Amino acid sequence: MTTIGIPGAGELAGLVVRGLQGQGYRLILSPRNAKVSARLAAAYGCEVATSNQAVVDAADGVFVALPAATGTEELARLSFRPGQPVLSAMAGTGLARLQAAIGPARAAVAMMPGYANALRDGPSILCPEDGFWHDFLSKLGPVFPFADETTFTAAAAFGALSGASFGWMARIIAWFQAQGLPADQARALVAATLRGNAEVLLHEDRPLADIAGSVVTPGGISEMVLETFHRQGALAAWDKGLDRVLDRIKR
Repeated sequence: MTTIGIPGAGELAGLVVRGLQGQGYRLILSPRNAKVSARLAAAYGCEVATSNQAVVDAADGVFVALPAATGTEELARLSFRPGQPVLSAMAGTGLARLQAAIGPARAAVAMMPGYANALRDGPSILCPEDGFWHDFLSKLGPVFPFADETTFTAAAAFGALSGASFGWMARIIAWFQAQGLPADQARALVAATLRGNAEVLLHEDRPLADIAGSVVTPGGISEMVLETFHRQGALAAWDKGLDRVLDRIKR
């Protein structure tokens, strides 16, 4: 059985551990956050090591879920084996910085939404392509590998899109509730609508413009909503928000 060591025991680590249940991995957690590690061990049968170095020593591969602000400094204090696969999910930590911290180990970086991965339904991006980590991430949802770090960094903005979409969904759900729909019905209706449209994008080969043209008919109610968005600058605001995110993660 492949052993994965996880330095860091925060929210993302917990979601990944949940998604990996029954997927054929032995998971060893950091004692860094003792309360969280103990909860995950009790709930999912993980092991808790005595130190982060013990995590690394026991692991076939190391999945890094440390805080981005201090993570590379913590990694630099550890000793890794030559060629040991190390995957960082620390936002904004580039390959060169990660490689410098882990010495002779093999560096890769990833981004994932987290919550959807716990349900094995969330996308992950990976740079560079790495068979060990591709197989690992595929247990948590679809994997999109990138050979070029520049495009990977741009794609990493999807993490912000994922989180922000919950705020947008909450707003739409609240509108339907204000019209008298019960809360559970409004939530289910919005979720089912968006899931259905996502399935269209995934399974239809037609260009997106053709699909949109077939559902946004001239003078129809969908066009009415989109025209309102354009007048209010709502669609352009998404570009501006993602531009701000990209500027941050490029630093």
